[in-house]
Amino acid sequence: MKVSPFRICLSALVLLVVAAFPAMAFEDGAIKHRQAVMKAVGGHMGAMAAIVKKQVPFTKDLSGHAHAMAELAKIAARVFPEGSNFGETRAKEEIWSQPKEFAKVVEAFIVESDKLAKVAKSADIAAFRAQFKAVGKNACGACHKKFREKKK
Repeated sequence: MKVSPFRICLSALVLLVVAAFPAMAFEDGAIKHRQAVMKAVGGHMGAMAAIVKKQVPFTKDLSGHAHAMAELAKIAARVFPEGSNFGETRAKEEIWSQPKEFAKVVEAFIVESDKLAKVAKSADIAAFRAQFKAVGKNACGACHKKFREKKK
């Protein structure tokens, strides 16, 4: 039985598409996961900001928010995998082209958020406020300036 070159090419093409599909699904899923994690970070930061600014009286919730931030910071270290630098995302290409610099900012996020969780346990609102500002400046702000596109 003789197989035409067209059928061979078509079969090869089908195999390539089928083989690439799981990778494409992972990459798309990776972006959605990253965006959900970063949205959660923003939610906790917003909630803590409202408490620190005395817009709401929920100071007892600071420890829970701070602990969540410390855990999310660890997760954030893994949500920018190679191959997820495409699609509808505000992540800049520098995340992947300057991995050492990006790793430093993520490490600052982990360290500063961990300090925030520890300070939150003390119930010292002045100390919490100071560390909250440090997280915003040394972690969130440092990353957003260099590695995140501004909203359009």
